[in-house]
Amino acid sequence: MGGGLNPVTPENPAGTVTVYVYTEDIGDSLRKVEALGGTVTLPKMEVPTVGFLAFFKDPTGNTLALLQPEMQQA
Repeated sequence: MGGGLNPVTPENPAGTVTVYVYTEDIGDSLRKVEALGGTVTLPKMEVPTVGFLAFFKDPTGNTLALLQPEMQQA
């Protein structure tokens, strides 16, 4: 998978790092995030040829992302 560089904005200041966490079930992971006090900031969305992606803030305000990769056919 490739990566990208987000533009610097007030919501994404210089030095911001987003950690992407692998999950097999993004819906279940988002429910756990909320149950543990996190806040979903970008709900599950499909990224063609990549899989599904969602963003959330942990209870201390750190932004993280969940990635459920598209399954590859062998």
